Amino acid sequence: MNILLRNLTINDREQFFNVLNDKWEKNFDFVHCWESIGNCDFETFVEVVPEFSEGKHIPKEHVPCSFLFAFNDDGELVGRTSIRHILTDNLLKMGGHIGYGVVPKHRRKGYATAILKESLNYVRDHLPEIKKVLVTCDEENIGSRKTIENNNGKLENIVGNSYELRKMRYWINL
Repeated sequence: MNILLRNLTINDREQFFNVLNDKWEKNFDFVHCWESIGNCDFETFVEVVPEFSEGKHIPKEHVPCSFLFAFNDDGELVGRTSIRHILTDNLLKMGGHIGYGVVPKHRRKGYATAILKESLNYVRDHLPEIKKVLVTCDEENIGSRKTIENNNGKLENIVGNSYELRKMRYWINL
C-alpha cells in the first residue's frame, strides 16, 4: 500500500472539510491548531502549517513538527501524521515523536501501518539527527499496538496508573 505524505494545497479544500466533519472520537484532534492558528480559515491553515516545522505559529508548549496529510493511490485524504522534531519531558513520557490518525471510514484497511511507515521514512530523510523514534499508544488501543509493532516497535514500558490513561511506549530504531 502506497501512501503519500504531504502538505495540503488549496485543491484539497473539499476533501479536508469532508474529513474534518467526519465522526471523530471526542478526545482526538485530527487537525492541530485549526481554530487557534488557522482561525478555521482553510487558506490560512494551508499557508501556516508548513511553517510548524520551523517552530513558527505553534503554541508555546508545542515543539517544531512536520504536520503532514496522508493520501492514498487514488488521491483520497486518508489520514495525517504529526512528526515532532524534539521531545519535551511530557512527550518523552506520553506523546512520542510521531502521532498519526486515520479517517474513520478508512480504518482497518492498513492505512495506519502505511502512515507510520512513511512517517519513519520522513524522519530518516529529513531529520537524520534522530536515530530512534518513540511512538506511544493507549494501552487498550489494540489497533495502534499492532500498527507500531508492524513497524518494528519494541515496547519499553507502560506508564500511568489505574486512575489515568496508560500509555505504551515503543521505540523504533531507524
